[in-house]
Amino acid sequence: MKNATRTLSLLLALGIPAVSTGCGDDGADVADDDGGGPLYLAATRVFGTDGPVTSYFYVLPSLEQGTVVDPAEALEAAGPAKLFAVEDVGWFAIGGGESPTITRYSIDDEGALAEGEKISLQDYGITNLWDSLYVVSPAKMYYPDREGSRLIAIDPTAMIIEGEIELPDTARNGYLSLYGYKPVLRDNLLLLSVGWFDWSANDTVIEETGLVAIDTETDEVVRFDIDTRCGGITQPLVLASGDAYFVSSALAGAAHRLGRLTSQPCALRILAGDDAFDPDYLLSLDELTSAPVTGEPVPAGGDSLFLRVFDEDLAVVEEGSASWDLTGQAAWRWLRWDTATDEIAAIDELAPSTSDVAWFQVEERVFGTETQAHYSETTIIDLTAEGGPQRGLTAPGFLHGAARIR
Repeated sequence: MKNATRTLSLLLALGIPAVSTGCGDDGADVADDDGGGPLYLAATRVFGTDGPVTSYFYVLPSLEQGTVVDPAEALEAAGPAKLFAVEDVGWFAIGGGESPTITRYSIDDEGALAEGEKISLQDYGITNLWDSLYVVSPAKMYYPDREGSRLIAIDPTAMIIEGEIELPDTARNGYLSLYGYKPVLRDNLLLLSVGWFDWSANDTVIEETGLVAIDTETDEVVRFDIDTRCGGITQPLVLASGDAYFVSSALAGAAHRLGRLTSQPCALRILAGDDAFDPDYLLSLDELTSAPVTGEPVPAGGDSLFLRVFDEDLAVVEEGSASWDLTGQAAWRWLRWDTATDEIAAIDELAPSTSDVAWFQVEERVFGTETQAHYSETTIIDLTAEGGPQRGLTAPGFLHGAARIR
């Protein structure tokens, strides 16, 4: 069980992004059709003691506390299946847990999940899916193939694969090119960050961040930038101002603490309306938080971000520890960072937890997760609730995503 827990800690520490994303002004709002009110789809995973994973997808009337979550009423899928959704057009799909398939679903007249068209990425050499899609419009999305150094273009409306965009310059020998879990869209440009991580041999991180610019109309690479000031970034967050912040992951902070990443936890940004890193902006997070290990950004609404801070008084750091040994300890406190003022505030309502808190956005709300030992049960937390974080429903297993589907 110890090895399985370590593997799970690393998989979770790689980050699980918001599974639902908008696609601009081209889509229609999700309708409360049939007079039945809104419906939500929640995705969980249950981990067996000897390694197998079973996924469950629940159709629910609410995400609020007290909502009944019954596994007997869920759609069951083998392996770590994924939830993909585009809320503002009502598109949602399940990524295969044991095969590289994306299957579109709808809601039937009885409010149950109905299977629709399916596409497979197997012919592209993909065996396992990541938990992210880059959505551009109702008719355009990309699957980021990190191992293959490319993007695969998909039409989610027609459910067809349209081609691929090779990104050979992002490959680094011995390292996984970890494309950002969400992109930044600037008109017809899609911007994706690249961090380079090695967990197979030396548990190291390269002190650089890449930025790829893709023309979404022609599917051509416009340019590839490398910023040598900051490394270990896995996800950008676009704030209300339109500025996009690129902040070190918790894994990068842990690698720095263990002497396997030279750069301190840090942040870069792209200003609203721009498509390149601001050359005049580099923020060392220890100067901001007065803590040597900080990272793992989560949206907090408006121009604010949540940050996770490693509290060594709550942790055990042994000789020879791996980065995921640190991220998997319940020693990470919550801070709120107002980027407009650079003010920092502790979130005392949230107890210290592991850094690998899944977060997802449903409508205008951002939810985090609170898990029990061995991920046996999850309570979701509305991080952006008025008056402070509020707990929502509780589900068996590890709840890693939710979306409004009606």
